[in-house]
Amino acid sequence: MGQEMERGPQQRESVVLPAPPGTVRWATVYKILPERPDDPYFHVQVFERRNGSKPWVYKELVFHMAVTPKALEASRTGKTAKIGNYKDVEIRSDYRRWLDDPAARARVPVCDTDILSCVKALPRQP
Repeated sequence: MGQEMERGPQQRESVVLPAPPGTVRWATVYKILPERPDDPYFHVQVFERRNGSKPWVYKELVFHMAVTPKALEASRTGKTAKIGNYKDVEIRSDYRRWLDDPAARARVPVCDTDILSCVKALPRQP
């Protein structure tokens, strides 16, 4: 935690999500610190990978979703899993756009229940 971003320190963590046997799902969570009044959310990228797969073989379930603190807490399983660190330049750039441009916020879904319920409710991408 505490990696630097252009605007200052940033919290980064990974949260293991519920998954069927043989699969690991997780959200990589980002938050600019100190928290801004116009950004009460955590920003997540959601991944899934089969156990035993090579680290580069994974599926991105969500590129960028804003998540309430309540939804993030409801998503935590308390479990740990072996996950990889993936290139995050694009999500960091998208998060900066979200912070800097209120018009960009309209295309980022906001989750207020739990991450996987929100992922299931998203329209399918072609």
